[in-house]
Amino acid sequence: MSGERPAALMAERVSTGIARLDHILRGGIPRYSIVFVTGMPGTGKTILAEQALFANARLGRTSLYLSTISEPSIKVLRFLQGFTFFDPALFGTRVLYGDLGSVLRRQGPTAVLEALEQMVRETHPDLLVIDSFRALRDTILDPLDFRHFTSDLAVRLSVWEVTALLVGEYSAEDIREGPEFAIADGILYLYGTEEAERQRRYLRVMKMRGTGYYGGEHFFDISSRGIVVYPRMPSLVVGEYAAPSGRLSSEIEGLDDMLGGGLYRATSTLISGGAGTGKTSVALSFLVAAARQGIPGLYLTFEESPQQLARNVQSLGWDLEDALRRRLIEVLHVAPSELNVDRYAFIVKEHAERLGAQIVAIDSITAFEAAVPDRARYQSHLWAITDYFKRRGVAVIMTTEVANPFALHQITPRHVSFLADNVILLRYVEAGGEVRRSISVLKTRGSAHDRRIRELEIEPRRIAVGAPLGPISALDMIGRPTVRRKEPAPEREGGQ
Repeated sequence: MSGERPAALMAERVSTGIARLDHILRGGIPRYSIVFVTGMPGTGKTILAEQALFANARLGRTSLYLSTISEPSIKVLRFLQGFTFFDPALFGTRVLYGDLGSVLRRQGPTAVLEALEQMVRETHPDLLVIDSFRALRDTILDPLDFRHFTSDLAVRLSVWEVTALLVGEYSAEDIREGPEFAIADGILYLYGTEEAERQRRYLRVMKMRGTGYYGGEHFFDISSRGIVVYPRMPSLVVGEYAAPSGRLSSEIEGLDDMLGGGLYRATSTLISGGAGTGKTSVALSFLVAAARQGIPGLYLTFEESPQQLARNVQSLGWDLEDALRRRLIEVLHVAPSELNVDRYAFIVKEHAERLGAQIVAIDSITAFEAAVPDRARYQSHLWAITDYFKRRGVAVIMTTEVANPFALHQITPRHVSFLADNVILLRYVEAGGEVRRSISVLKTRGSAHDRRIRELEIEPRRIAVGAPLGPISALDMIGRPTVRRKEPAPEREGGQ
């Protein structure tokens, strides 16, 4: 084989078998590159390599998987049968297996290269996997011998014109210090974090010559399909947001007037309030009104199923079931216990794009807060979500729950109101000797709005903004620090 690489072929890509990872890599791994697939045991390295083998075999390419002194091929094949990407018809025809471990143990590293060259000449693979490459490093104890081995291997791989995936158990520190990474054209790093009841897995492209790629930390799952990647949602800090004309109305009587004519499109709105103050109804009112105009919307809920929502709002005179049938509203129900912000941010994006949604509502971001204990990361996730949709002309509505439903001073527990263009506050007030629901608009960027606190009337077949409420009662001061006037100290006898 010639060592010359035509310019046209340099632009070709080899699929990883994972569609979203190929997207992250701008089309896949550049052909003829040497890519390390790294991470600690159990992070999914071998599964990723096997997915690539079978994906390329389906394209008519020959792939060769070589084990060293790790798991034997027969054991690897046994667990592969549980994945849908495995195709027994390709085994032994397009996906070939061999062993380098026995040669290494009996004859040493020089014989490994000779055996490898013989296998390549016999099979002519397009894609070559060596698993585990770290085992070779641990066996070739002399550092100088190992450097010579990796250098010689790199030259031969170039001459053979194969794309190579070198799989190994490497930590981030190993990648920084290991001599073998001097020959790497690309490095994929897989890692996980252990949390209370689940393991979160992440993938990072640490290096990839010959292509741009989408950097950062990307969440992934391992399922019967193999590895499924959910690329992170970027937060852009340059450029302008989309600014489509017109406003979005609400089905709540009088709320549009409070907002100065409704919500501007492509803005973010925060609806804050305690339990039972009407947050879900107010958020959903915008999607129901939009659906009446043929504008689709996506509603992400962590508490109620689509059937529960439809039943609950039917008492207000809203036919949510009809909007669901006509695909003008889609309700995405996620159990809070299963929430992973990285995964569901991407899922919301996909559902919104497929639906053509012009409104996306999240009820509530309090569930996001529980899923992301770190405050800075929580704010970053919400910023990325609102930023992504606003740049595409989509309005975002978020609800958040506060602990004290009477308090005026607390809008969000994690202080994320700065993300919102519009802030609607729902709470309880005492008026006329009874507790009533109230609604107030604290902020609407770019628009005048009603600053008065008004009653929110929720009755059978009707929800409406009522008259302004009177002065704030003592009940509304709950949650605020009490300031007491200091009494003067009593005078002592004799003026002392």
